[in-house]
Amino acid sequence: MQVTTTAAVSQPSGLTGTDAMIEVEDLSKAFGSVQALVGVSLHVQAGRVLGLLGPNGAGKTTLVRILATLLQPDSGHARVAGLDIVRDAVALRSAIGLAGQYAAVDELLTGRENLELVGQLYHRGRAERRQRAERVLEQFELAGAADRPVRTYSGGMRRRLDLAASLVGQPPVLILDEPTSGLDPRSRVDLWQHIEDLVAGGTTILLTTSTWRKPTGSPTGSWSSTPDG
Repeated sequence: MQVTTTAAVSQPSGLTGTDAMIEVEDLSKAFGSVQALVGVSLHVQAGRVLGLLGPNGAGKTTLVRILATLLQPDSGHARVAGLDIVRDAVALRSAIGLAGQYAAVDELLTGRENLELVGQLYHRGRAERRQRAERVLEQFELAGAADRPVRTYSGGMRRRLDLAASLVGQPPVLILDEPTSGLDPRSRVDLWQHIEDLVAGGTTILLTTSTWRKPTGSPTGSWSSTPDG
């Protein structure tokens, strides 16, 4: 399979590519003989959301992993929050939040403990990580379940907790891979509202989805399809 994708968020007059919070230029990645990405370019302005739509296997997760510094591209360049994804990888990891396709939370811990653990990984002090955990628990309507083990959470609650964890470090850029995967219709609507609120607050979001039409209730922004070759 070969995928070639070009997507860009329109820039207001006076803005250039250097004003973008996410900049990708001619990015390519292969796994052996399989070309996962070929010549991907996109620009996302600060405080905007860009949704990448495409079928499973279209290379969306590969792009996410590259922008999150989990993979290196074979060619091309990308900058996130002004940092090069290869040269500045260590610094970049503290400037982004990442939520993958599946909720990456510890079922044996409580919701609060999960969030405070993430704060510890960001090297935040005890008081600060407790404060930030409390803030996102309220933001995602999880305060009432904060001290319950995550194994007792519904799928929608786990997904919200995963998204909350990606925000503990207060990143300016949030990358979401299939954020509504496995959620019921009501939970999807609720999650889109949370994403809308984040964008309204100035967070820049790149998200992927395999839903070919723009989901009902999804945030205003740009949506680009990734053709399946």
